[in-house]
Amino acid sequence: MTGFFRQARKALATEIEKFQNRNFLEATMAASALVALADGDVNLAELNIIDQALDTIRELRIYDPHEAVDIYRDYMDGLKASPAKARIEILEEVAKIADDPRAARLLVRVCVAIVKADDDITEKEKAVIGDLCDTLRLNPGEVGL
Repeated sequence: MTGFFRQARKALATEIEKFQNRNFLEATMAASALVALADGDVNLAELNIIDQALDTIRELRIYDPHEAVDIYRDYMDGLKASPAKARIEILEEVAKIADDPRAARLLVRVCVAIVKADDDITEKEKAVIGDLCDTLRLNPGEVGL
């Protein structure tokens, strides 16, 4: 019986962690879509950075990668259909983690890695990173751009 309770406790702990980190997942996928499309072109190197983030960031590893990709695609579709409206929604989503400085810095670091992935950082990409930093109350100088 103790195996059953141990397994149930582990499943419950995972579900609690998912619940606690859901805003971070949503914000990271939203911001990733925003920066990936900032220069008008999403390339394979940028998508690989998103995959790496899902594999290495503890708070994101607990999610099914397909779920994260679906969230990313939904934001990407929104940006393509109605850029101004989607941008507002994305920044609102990102703002939900502004009170967690560690999560905020981690999100921006993922986004900086995305814009650096193709070795060509555009002014539009820098502006988007600046907007994310403003939303998260971070100094752009502390995020490595």
